Amino acid sequence: MLAHQRHDEVLRQVNINGSVRVTDLVTELGVSEMTVRRDISLLATQGKLERVHGGAVRLEDINSAPSALSAVPSNEEKIIAQAAAETIRPGSKLFIGAGGSGRCLAKIISESEIFSSLTVATNYLPAIRILDEAQQMQRDNGRAHAEVIFFGGQPSGHETLGSSTVITAYNFHFHSVFIEAEGIDAQTGLSCNNLDKAMVEKVLIENSEFATVMVPTLAWRRSALGVVCPLNQISRVISVSAPPSGIAESLTEAQVMVDIREP
Repeated sequence: MLAHQRHDEVLRQVNINGSVRVTDLVTELGVSEMTVRRDISLLATQGKLERVHGGAVRLEDINSAPSALSAVPSNEEKIIAQAAAETIRPGSKLFIGAGGSGRCLAKIISESEIFSSLTVATNYLPAIRILDEAQQMQRDNGRAHAEVIFFGGQPSGHETLGSSTVITAYNFHFHSVFIEAEGIDAQTGLSCNNLDKAMVEKVLIENSEFATVMVPTLAWRRSALGVVCPLNQISRVISVSAPPSGIAESLTEAQVMVDIREP
């Protein structure tokens, strides 16, 4: 296959699916990984797509990410993320979900002394940018670098979702996953408004040893459409506000660790 034919196929897949992975292109195009990465770099230089770790995404989708990336994190997000970071041990394999606390957590991790020992996966575009830049800096300085994995799929807002994201999640087992709650209550458990997102988070929690849920104050007592998991599948919740009494009792019964940090 000629170079221009490969480029057309890469762009076709990116425009149809929203994203594409290097590993998939290697198989489909029958060329080396180096060739695929070179093709993606060229197309990115031409402004036809955006290169991300492990593949590429449609330009119009990644261009929506800087608003989340450049947004000033709230004090609540910083405190929750710092508490989450304190639970991470050297050599851990972890996943960071979408949300302001997740973005802060990615930043804290990328600047930590243990970053080079970690395997960090995410489907959140602002987080992958932070992690990818930090990893590249380690490479440029000739240092051991972290392994950063981007879960491909159909871009939805600032994250990738859909069947391919779910399939990827099924193939990983993490020490820890960090999910930001959209809703959490005693009856429904952890929930979110996007059904595709709920499925990805469900699989991630099932395939992890330790599930930490970062809870914004407004998420307490909310119940969203998509059920992620019951409370007894959560290992720890972190928040700056204590859970309401009914939820606090249910968390205790479910043996969930509750970490409340004063703002």
